[in-house]
Amino acid sequence: MLRAPGKLLISGEYMVLHGSQALALPLNLGQTLQRIKSGDSRSFSWHAFWKDKPWFHADFDPFTLDILETTDRAKAGYLQRLLRACMDLDPQFQKELSLWDVETRLDFSPSWGLGSSSTLTVLMAQWAEIHPLDLHFRISEGSGCDVACAMAGKPVVYSLREDGPQVRPVPFHPAFADQIYFVWLGSKQPTALHLAEMGGRFHPGFEDILRFSGLTQGMLEAVELRDFRMLMEEHEARLSELTGWERVSTRFPGLQGSVKSLGAWGGDFVMIASEQRPAALFHYLDGLGLKTRFGYKDLVYGS
Repeated sequence: MLRAPGKLLISGEYMVLHGSQALALPLNLGQTLQRIKSGDSRSFSWHAFWKDKPWFHADFDPFTLDILETTDRAKAGYLQRLLRACMDLDPQFQKELSLWDVETRLDFSPSWGLGSSSTLTVLMAQWAEIHPLDLHFRISEGSGCDVACAMAGKPVVYSLREDGPQVRPVPFHPAFADQIYFVWLGSKQPTALHLAEMGGRFHPGFEDILRFSGLTQGMLEAVELRDFRMLMEEHEARLSELTGWERVSTRFPGLQGSVKSLGAWGGDFVMIASEQRPAALFHYLDGLGLKTRFGYKDLVYGS
């Protein structure tokens, strides 16, 4: 059985596409892929589960990759592109599809935005014995930071350079980890669509790129929670100025702490840093209807 961890992008969202450094953390939650001996060489079956409940299924012709049957045409189309990309990178991979069926299992809801696509990319690359980032760039316009983090299985600082992606594993064990929380806003932001909508209207300058790289480095080096909070707030404020988007803090009136968007703005998870006692903070979040939340050490791998 193959396994890949989910991820949270702590800093550098959007800016990483323009060369800024980004910090990504691997999670205790992830995805597994298991190959099962096929009972029919004329059909390749894919079954995806979450909490032992099926959430996606598709059957393909193993030779043409035509979709024979599926519960979700869009997801099947994405999987079709992923399989074709594997075959482009290694033509011998197609033989596997007439020998095996596949079951995948997510530890987290596919609506949470914790890396259902990036973990799948890593798992497929492991199966096909190709480089995960090569596969990623065949099918995605994203930075690849989430894929690099899942590959490493440890915190990474990631950046895109002219000579290719730069991946630097880093130690990240903040002394104030017990005062950091991750909260799901209740909707998944489709990253690929969101990036496409931004199009050519987001052009940060060289000084902006350097500043966000500095914010990433500052978060790595922060010793006190108050310093980490200041960096969170500056990151949120500067990105809001560049994009024209409203800060997520407007959704948390009266919060005793700092809140920062993670990943695609407007959905997915946010990070909260607060000196407030957990019981009081959770009572506040209950009042906002935000029931899905994790402490740092509950979610981040190796913490």
